[in-house]
Amino acid sequence: MGINRRGFLASTGAVAAANLFHTGVSLAAPATASPNEQPVVGFIGTGIRFHTALGHQATALGPCAKIADVDAAQAGRAWQTVMDLHRDLGRPIDMTVHEDYQRVLDDKHIDVVVVGSADHWHTKHVIDAVDAGKDVYCEKPLTLTIAEGRQIEEAIARTGRIVQVGTQQRTEFGQMFTTAAAMVRDGRVGGVKRVTVCIGGSRDAEPLPVTAPPKQLNWDKWLGQCPMVDYRESPTITDTSGWGAGHPFSRTHHYFRWWYEYSGGKLTDWGAHHVDIAMLALDKQRDDIGHVKIEPISVTHPVEFVDGMPAQDDRFNAATAFNVRCTFADGIEMDIRDNAVDDLGFDNGVMFTGDKGRFLVNRGKLVGAPVEALGDRPLPADPFQTLYGQAKPKSHMDHFFDCVKSRTQPISDVPSHNRMLNVCHAVNIAMRLGRTLTYDPATQSFVGDKQANSFVAREQRKGYETA
Repeated sequence: MGINRRGFLASTGAVAAANLFHTGVSLAAPATASPNEQPVVGFIGTGIRFHTALGHQATALGPCAKIADVDAAQAGRAWQTVMDLHRDLGRPIDMTVHEDYQRVLDDKHIDVVVVGSADHWHTKHVIDAVDAGKDVYCEKPLTLTIAEGRQIEEAIARTGRIVQVGTQQRTEFGQMFTTAAAMVRDGRVGGVKRVTVCIGGSRDAEPLPVTAPPKQLNWDKWLGQCPMVDYRESPTITDTSGWGAGHPFSRTHHYFRWWYEYSGGKLTDWGAHHVDIAMLALDKQRDDIGHVKIEPISVTHPVEFVDGMPAQDDRFNAATAFNVRCTFADGIEMDIRDNAVDDLGFDNGVMFTGDKGRFLVNRGKLVGAPVEALGDRPLPADPFQTLYGQAKPKSHMDHFFDCVKSRTQPISDVPSHNRMLNVCHAVNIAMRLGRTLTYDPATQSFVGDKQANSFVAREQRKGYETA
C-alpha cells in the first residue's frame, strides 16, 4: 500500500476515514497467535489514551486484529498507528476497522480486548467482552455508578475471564506509591489520623451552543446508554492546556469527564488514582470496613443543582472546587480536595498524617521526615511483596499480558478497584445533593436516604442496556 502515517492523515478526511467502516482494511496474512504465545488484540475506543499509551503498549505485546470506534477520524488515526507498529515489528497484518464494537467481540481469533472508550461505556464494553470469552484491559474508572461494579464482578465470576483496570499507580511510577502504602502499613507515621487527597478541579466553561455533531462521529452510538441530547460545541472557545489543547470545548471526547452524564469529574479521574493509593495504604479496599460518613465541607459547581441534577444542560457541570471529608468507622479521616496549596502546600498527591509524622507522595516525589528515616531504618520487605505477594511487574500492560497467560487476576483487580471507586461515586452523590451522607460498603447503599440511593444506578437508554 506504501503510505506513511503523515501521508495518511494528510490525504484522508472524515469521509475517507469513514469508508474504513464499510470496506475494512486487510493486508497480508492473518496475524493470529495462541494465547500461550502472543495473544491477539482488539481495541474498543481509540481516543487520547490509545495514542498516549494503550495502542503502543498492547500492540507491542500482541498483534492487533480489529479496531472499533464510533468516530471514524479517531479510528483512522488509530489504524495508521497500528499499521506503523506492525511494520516496525515485522508482523504480517490482517487488521480491520469498524464502527460497531461487536465486530471485535465476534472475532474468534481475538484473545484480549483493550477498552479505551469514554467512561460511560466501560461497563457495557467490559461485560460484553468477557461474555464473548475475551480477557479485558479497561481504562479507569471502571464504572459510572455504584451498581455497575457489582454487574462487572458477576460477569467475571460467571465467565472466569481476566480483567485488569488501568490504575497504573499500583505498579508503576518508580515504586513511590507502593513504598508509600507499605510505609503506612508499617507504622512509619504511627497511628494514622488523616489522609489528604488532592486531585484538582474539573474544567469550567461558558455556555456551549447546540450544533450538528461532526460528520465522522456517530453521536447516537457515542451516547450509548445515556439520554439522547443535543450535541454541543463552541465555535470560538478552545482549550489551551492539557490533553484538550487546541480542541474546541464540546460535549464529547476530550471533555466528557466534565459532564456527570458521562463521568464523575475529578473524583473518578484523578481520584481513581490517588484515592486508590490512600485506601490501599489504609487497607480499606474491602466490604467490611464499616460505614463511611461523607461530609461536603465546600463544593463549587459550574451550574446550579436541584435534587442532585444540573439545572442547565449547556455547559460542563462537574465540580470545579471541593473539600469533602470521609470519616471511616475507625475514626480515620480522608479529606478529598481539589487542592491544599494554601494550608498544606500541594495541589496534587496524597499526604498521610499520623501521630508520629507525615509525608507526601505524588508522581513526582515521595517526601517527608518518615521518608528520610528509611535510610537508617528500611522497610522490612519489598513493598510489592508486602502489598501484593509478588515482585514488581515490568509494566502495567506487561503485567496484564502475563496474567492472561498465567490465568491469575492482576494487581489492579476489579473488586478492590470497585471498593475504592464506590467511595468516589458516593462522594460525588453527596456533593451533588449538597448534604452529609452515610455510605455502607457492605450493601453498596446509603443509610436511610432514599434520594441518595436513587443515584446508585442509572436508567439505561433502550437499545443499549447491559445484558
